[in-house]
Amino acid sequence: MRKTALLALLLPAVLLCACSKEEAESRDEQKEVNSLVKEWMADDSTTEPVKAASEDIDAGATPLDHFEYTVREDGSAAILKYKGSDTEVVITSHIGEAPVTEIGQYAFEAAWDIETITLPESITVIGEQAFLDCDSMTSINIPEGVTKLQRATFAGCSSLTELTIPASVTETQEEMLAGCQLTDLYVLNPDLTYQSWGLEDLDPKCTIHAPEGAAILQWANDNGFPTAQ
Repeated sequence: MRKTALLALLLPAVLLCACSKEEAESRDEQKEVNSLVKEWMADDSTTEPVKAASEDIDAGATPLDHFEYTVREDGSAAILKYKGSDTEVVITSHIGEAPVTEIGQYAFEAAWDIETITLPESITVIGEQAFLDCDSMTSINIPEGVTKLQRATFAGCSSLTELTIPASVTETQEEMLAGCQLTDLYVLNPDLTYQSWGLEDLDPKCTIHAPEGAAILQWANDNGFPTAQ
């Protein structure tokens, strides 16, 4: 009976010692982990944080939250829709490591506040009616990588008075400039022909600037448009 009573007294003490030992070992292990973490952070303190793709754009570019955009499986990016209210828009040339190569169909349709748009040289595709009814826009560039201007690309841009079509453009579609009030149109590809762009109703007629012997000059002369080289 006495042995049983003594055992009952000693058992909690033994368990307490065992628990205390385990807790002590656990604390020691935690201290060791904390020490390793501190050493690792100290070694890495000079490393700059990696920016998320959505933050990694050209300096001075319009923020990405003003657009709907996509990064495709082939690694390129496209601007799908403008949703801001800026007067000046500058499109970034890249989103993270993805080059921005396309302005999608209707992307800037009826963006009435915009006065100027700057496109990066990375752009190779401008979708149909991409800038339809941007009626306050006075300035936009067409990058050298663009080879085709699709239907009604700039239709309704009634404040646009000057535009340069680079030599890289080899194909155009109808109504490309319908509703514009151009005073000067520069066509740098001597082989580019007129394809019902919408200039017929201009009054006064705009001056067509093109290289000597360019196909567009013959159309201009036949239709009473002043020309310059």
